[in-house]
Amino acid sequence: GPLDVTLTQPVRSGPVSDRLQSWEETRSLIPEKGPPEDDPDIVVKGWLYREPRGGGARPWLPPRRAWFVLTRDSLDQFSSSGKAARRLGSLVLTSLCSVTGPERRPKETGLWSVTVSGRKHSIRLCSPRQAEAERWGVALREVIASKAPLETPTQLLLRDIQESCGDAEAVALIYQRNPILRHTSGALYAPLLPLPYGVSAPGPGYAPLREEAVRLFLALQALEGARRPGPLMQGVLQTCRDLPALRDELFLQLAKQTSGPAGPPGPPATQDPAALRYWQLLTCMSCTFRPGGAVRGHLLGHLERTEKALPDSELAEFARFIRKALGRTRGRELVPSLAEISALSRRQELLCTVHCPGAGACPVAIDSHTTAGEVARELVGRLGLTRSRNAFALYEQRGAQERALAGGTLVADVLTRFEK
Repeated sequence: GPLDVTLTQPVRSGPVSDRLQSWEETRSLIPEKGPPEDDPDIVVKGWLYREPRGGGARPWLPPRRAWFVLTRDSLDQFSSSGKAARRLGSLVLTSLCSVTGPERRPKETGLWSVTVSGRKHSIRLCSPRQAEAERWGVALREVIASKAPLETPTQLLLRDIQESCGDAEAVALIYQRNPILRHTSGALYAPLLPLPYGVSAPGPGYAPLREEAVRLFLALQALEGARRPGPLMQGVLQTCRDLPALRDELFLQLAKQTSGPAGPPGPPATQDPAALRYWQLLTCMSCTFRPGGAVRGHLLGHLERTEKALPDSELAEFARFIRKALGRTRGRELVPSLAEISALSRRQELLCTVHCPGAGACPVAIDSHTTAGEVARELVGRLGLTRSRNAFALYEQRGAQERALAGGTLVADVLTRFEK
């Protein structure tokens, strides 16, 4: 009969075996025929070596030789090139698959390897010839690049919310029927956005992107009970600075955790400071990064719904502050300092001290968007130097070194450098 495929939310309520393959990668376990010989969909085929699963941790296992066929839809492995060959495995290729290499590992196999990664597992193809490995790497990348972008269930729901934005009851119903959009005390087992599969870390000290996205959510939940939330918030912001692909993911995770367990806007107990920490981190995010188009639209709608539903609450004050910040943020060189995070958590300005020759220390109130040029102009007016023909600028002093700050430099970034 026909194969029924069910699309589920990217969460699970109980333990699920890692042996289960995603519906994107599952193929028939009973091969009906061997490798096709004249199939026009074949991109490249040939004999290669495949490193056994876990081969990196068990280098004594030799690579196994097999016949590989790359089509427009999958990478298939057979026992031989004949019609009666047995299918040994298959990896369906989607837009989220990734390819690394070729690279040579002389201490292990001495072969050139190309790794293609799927949701549950990766295949490392090996060849003694660099040109052959490069040919397969190029072909795999071209096939993956030709695939239509996959959308997560969350993305589909965001589209539904956008289309129903004029109907408050319809939006509320979408939230009520889809727990993935609402606050949860449980774990998140997959990213809300389509992040690429991969075994390689995106940077020193980091796990693959999808794993880092799940770790971010755990860090958010840890905020509720943190005695000193500032350093934890700063660490989350630093992760998003180092890994730009996670910024929209974190914006959505924060929108989820500020939506309440019963649907939008779902106010938490505002008397509990821990319940407001999601809003405080969302404030810091909005003063540091710019969300992408679809995520920005969803976030603005979420803020507007919160303001309308709770006009006199502290949550509405946070929503208004964040909405204004999103209109001014243009990107930061550094993440906020601990002092700035503390000020943003209270929706207050930050006081900094500028030492002026002949005038001593001058306190200046700034926010996350204040530039060095704006501070210089304020001090010139405050010191009665507006008619002076001299040029004025702020200088950053670190030890015995001084340097003039460009007019567009964010003063908040300078304060972060001082903190470090």
